[in-house]
Amino acid sequence: MIYLTHDDADKIRKFADDRGLSVSKIAREGLQMMMEKQGERFEMGFNEGLNVAMQTVNDTKSMHMMFPSGKSFAELVCESLSPLIRPVTKHPVNYE
Repeated sequence: MIYLTHDDADKIRKFADDRGLSVSKIAREGLQMMMEKQGERFEMGFNEGLNVAMQTVNDTKSMHMMFPSGKSFAELVCESLSPLIRPVTKHPVNYE
């Protein structure tokens, strides 16, 4: 049994309904991901998305206009995005 706040229960129910899944399936798969260390895959995928976004910004010619600070718009955007990169957590424990 999983205990959730009413707000969290409503959110997970809506999430499940929007995807045509049961709440149990969402909870089960989430727990399996954590036990199988797939959280690392999520963090790595999240970071890859940010890296692609920053590369796209850097590759876009119009993003290289310069500001009086001496930085380009691309640099400013990437500086804002880079703190969002998450550390990839290694899980040494084997739950099998």
